[in-house]
Amino acid sequence: MSLKRMKPFSNQGKRYAIIGNSAAGIAAAKEIRRYDPRGQITIISDEPSFGYSRVLLPLYIAGKIRKRKMLIAPEDFYSSLRIRLLRNDPVEAIDPRAQRVYTRRGKNLPYDSLLVATGSSPRTLGVPDENLQGIHYLRKISDAEAIKKDLSSSRGSVLLVGGGLVSVKSLEALVSKKREVHMVISSDRVLSQMLDKAASDLFLDSFRKKGVSVHLLTDVKGFWGKDQLEGAFLSDGTALSCSLAIIGKGVGPNVDLLKGTGVNLNQGISVDQHMATNLPCIYAAGDVAEPLDLLQGKNRGNAIWPLAVEGGRVAGLNMALASTEFSGGLRMNVVEALGIRVVSAGNLEGDQQAQYFQKESSVYRKVVFSKGHLTGFLLAGDIQGAGILTSLIKNATQLSPSILEEGLRRGFSFRPRLQALGGAIESREPKNL
Repeated sequence: MSLKRMKPFSNQGKRYAIIGNSAAGIAAAKEIRRYDPRGQITIISDEPSFGYSRVLLPLYIAGKIRKRKMLIAPEDFYSSLRIRLLRNDPVEAIDPRAQRVYTRRGKNLPYDSLLVATGSSPRTLGVPDENLQGIHYLRKISDAEAIKKDLSSSRGSVLLVGGGLVSVKSLEALVSKKREVHMVISSDRVLSQMLDKAASDLFLDSFRKKGVSVHLLTDVKGFWGKDQLEGAFLSDGTALSCSLAIIGKGVGPNVDLLKGTGVNLNQGISVDQHMATNLPCIYAAGDVAEPLDLLQGKNRGNAIWPLAVEGGRVAGLNMALASTEFSGGLRMNVVEALGIRVVSAGNLEGDQQAQYFQKESSVYRKVVFSKGHLTGFLLAGDIQGAGILTSLIKNATQLSPSILEEGLRRGFSFRPRLQALGGAIESREPKNL
């Protein structure tokens, strides 16, 4: 993501309010302090903890990481940057005219620049008895702690509802704990937002080899139990016994605070190339924001960690008057589960595409291109060269199909022919998201 930086203006005593203490909010605070050593920064969080990485929650459930290792902003982060952190104090209202934020505990905070980084919340199923004890969503550290507690006290099967990232990463934690797992997926594949059917089958084969029962093209129609979960009714007529369920049916942006304020809303908050909303002094970043999508040329949400960080950085710089542009987001995901690693980026559907599949070694490669430009790719098993392919998409590099065909056969880690294309080639491998 390219950033166009200009010389910052000086600030004295400017008041910054940031709603949200995760990736976007923390990244914004860092940039603000870097460009404005005197400004008053306040981060407002609805959680009691310091800033932590949500992507590590499944590892915490599995017992592979301690809580303190999840922190991306420990206590001394705030003190060293002179950031005021209001913990466990949700914002209840924003008044754009008065430029004030009001919290549940009665705080009345004036601001000169406001960042809304409220993230997203899990979508509920809307089925009977979904509030029974033992039914969980996984979004916050408090959710992970509740799941850990129930795992230690229950012995029955565990039900994973949905085939997205939350379910897949939770599955790894459950398998490591030797639990019997059922996975109920509405579509014909796992990770349907980032995989095609062939790549999904690699994961599903791995899941089944670990004893996981996968129910494709199936929905949960309801649960049963007195107070504690005892089982679930499936759309195929199955009554499935389980003592614990984790729901991972996607997320929705937390926009309620902005309703009625005059801020332009789609599903999330519409922002321009500066991460600014249509109202003066109000910015948005992270899962709640809808910046420009690089390939589609329109505003859309993209709830992945790296884009939350970059969006927060851009917002923070512009809040501190260091003019910076967000060049556009690119839908990209990396995941590893039960020994299979995959990365996908851009559009995976198109008129021109080619694949390479070596089932015995669990290697699958797919490229999608249009008019001499790469528009999307999927690498499973061997993800070398993902950074190069990402740069080819971002730079809209002109290339011939023969180079892509060579990459499908040999792998995209070869560099001489790709280097000959020119442009800024990024060779770093992507990190797990």
